Amino acid sequence: MIKINLLPQELRKAKKSVNRIPYVPLAIMGGVLFLLLTLFFYSDYLHARSAYEDVHKEWLRLNPLMGQLKALEKKIEIEMKGEKEFLEKSVLNTESITQVLSWVSEFLPPKGWLTELLAERVGEGFRLTLKGVVLPSRTQTGIEQIEEYLQKLKKKFPAKATLMLTTFKQPASKGEGTAFSADFEWGLPSKP
Repeated sequence: MIKINLLPQELRKAKKSVNRIPYVPLAIMGGVLFLLLTLFFYSDYLHARSAYEDVHKEWLRLNPLMGQLKALEKKIEIEMKGEKEFLEKSVLNTESITQVLSWVSEFLPPKGWLTELLAERVGEGFRLTLKGVVLPSRTQTGIEQIEEYLQKLKKKFPAKATLMLTTFKQPASKGEGTAFSADFEWGLPSKP
């Protein structure tokens, strides 16, 4: 059966819209969410403000001491400049003697020993003299072992380190081996 509404437009009942959006509940939810976010950020602000006030009070307490510290620092820089330069150049040198000695013993060939070791600071530079003896092994001669040993040492030293090496056959009365004398130098003033 077909229903046709023959009434004039004014007398017809209007159809209710099915897609009605609930504006009022959405507005209430938005307001509640806004209120919660406002409370959260306000409490965070109050917490940050109290932390700032604590730090500011501490700064006000320490500020006069910082001024005194800066004054002492300037005084020491001016009055003790010579002592500072001496300490930096002589005492607080970047090459640690302990580290250098550790490298010297670490890389020593298994059938080798040192007969003399001299390490000295010369101004800002460093001089290391090594004398020793190396016995030949099954795979390498004494000279090859000495060369390998000194190259490993040189890699550990600064790039400007120079090496002077002298090798010679040890007399048979003292045993069969190759004696060597090596001088490492770096950071020394130029010789005229």
